[in-house]
Amino acid sequence: MASITRTIREQVTNQIRDDVVACNFAPGTPLREGELAERFGVSRGPIRDAFLQLSQEGFLAYQANRGVTVRQAPDADNRDFIVSLRQQIECYVIRRGLRQLDDAGLAKIEAALRELKLACAGDDVAAVARCDMGFHAAVMLACDGEDFLPVWKLLCSQMLLAYTRLNNYEQVFVEHVEILQALRDGKKRVAIATIKANIR
Repeated sequence: MASITRTIREQVTNQIRDDVVACNFAPGTPLREGELAERFGVSRGPIRDAFLQLSQEGFLAYQANRGVTVRQAPDADNRDFIVSLRQQIECYVIRRGLRQLDDAGLAKIEAALRELKLACAGDDVAAVARCDMGFHAAVMLACDGEDFLPVWKLLCSQMLLAYTRLNNYEQVFVEHVEILQALRDGKKRVAIATIKANIR
């Protein structure tokens, strides 16, 4: 029973997150437990749990007298700084941990790339964003960067509030192919350059 409840909570959380990323909920939009519970056909418990998790992830915010709202995207200057921080983390992880990359790690990155390809073909912004981050998370884990994942995820959530890779999904996919190839070849400088070019 607990696993079923967890699955419902995860499904609700994932759908609300996707709606935020796809701008189905505009920044500042109040989210109501009752309305969402009716939409998903669940009790208010999973909605409340989703609100808590997504607030911790940085997608939602609690405001006095307004309840839970969709968090505003960072302004241009703050977003540039967030992008810079994320680039630094991922490049540091590759610089320090590329030697740790093994066949198992490469296989997980390749699997993430296949998921990204399917998402790009489906023209689904939320799926593309999710798989984009999934690819980079796989790289981080494969290069021994697990310690950096908590802060990295918060930076990613702020970027996803204004996901910019909407115009050319084919280019998004090609950039990730280039990252994988550089990692597979063990070319550290190329991998770092392709990562920096991709994160924007």
